[in-house]
Amino acid sequence: MNKTHKYFCDLCPKKKNSDIFCSFDKARDYENHIESSKHLNYCKLIEEDSESILCKICKKKFSKKGYEIHKKRNERLWNVLQLINNDYLTCNRFQWSKYDRHFNSFQAMIDHRSNPAVKSIAELKKYKISTLHHATNKHSYLKKFDDKNMDEKLNMIEEEEELYEDKWGERPQLLMCVLCEKYENEEKKYTKKHLNKWNMEECDCKEDD
Repeated sequence: MNKTHKYFCDLCPKKKNSDIFCSFDKARDYENHIESSKHLNYCKLIEEDSESILCKICKKKFSKKGYEIHKKRNERLWNVLQLINNDYLTCNRFQWSKYDRHFNSFQAMIDHRSNPAVKSIAELKKYKISTLHHATNKHSYLKKFDDKNMDEKLNMIEEEEELYEDKWGERPQLLMCVLCEKYENEEKKYTKKHLNKWNMEECDCKEDD
């Protein structure tokens, strides 16, 4: 197996009767593969094979040889799935959540999460969508944010949280105006200076009488 590959198809051998099965470095290549005629033909053959084996975790059927490879790669994951509360982890997807990196093995994922330098990022993921919104509420920042990989994005979010929470407390909780996409501050609870420090512009729309 190529050590850089992180996406696996345990249904399709690279060549007929080969012991080496398809694997890919990029998600796009894997997605193209599972839509290919080669993959669809193997799926049909396995479905019709009376000796195919069903994986109880991912609910996919495999040839005997394919299941041996599938089991070898995923058995450690299977052993702990019943002990942890994580609906995202499954066979061949060694990724703690959709916000995390995708690893090529269960062990590589565990080693990464055991690294003390990663723990602060793991805590940051509790913010999820609200934190992502905070880090991307300006178009200029959004452009810079989209050019980054996930680890770099998380680092940017972490820096934003530390910068603003240390100096300005909790992020203002205001609704966004549907007309101008700025923030409604009708009760003047926050000064413009305070909002600007959070990259939040105050709505200046006037309601019609």
